[in-house]
Amino acid sequence: MVKIEKFTGNKTYMYPNGAIATAEIIKNDFPAVETFTHIIETDEAGQVCFAVQNLAAVRSQMGIDSSLSEDEAIAKIEEIRNTPPAEPDPSAEERIAAALEYQNLANL
Repeated sequence: MVKIEKFTGNKTYMYPNGAIATAEIIKNDFPAVETFTHIIETDEAGQVCFAVQNLAAVRSQMGIDSSLSEDEAIAKIEEIRNTPPAEPDPSAEERIAAALEYQNLANL
């Protein structure tokens, strides 16, 4: 499960490579966090920093309503990212194979 947190600069994370990501290091690696609102994609425990992303950009990419507050938008992003993908529709080959299998069983 992915957890989305607003970057506040008050928390220390770990990068996936094991390096410590203090607020100063994140500000050095991603200078825009000091100007724009950013979110951190992390694990359930909130320890590993998988991604640092601009909140406005993610809202645009995911079609999140701009009338939502930052906290509501972050909750919606987390909900979308944790929703399992829909089962794909069967391909034409799978439908033909199922029809042939049914036909063979019906002829027994």
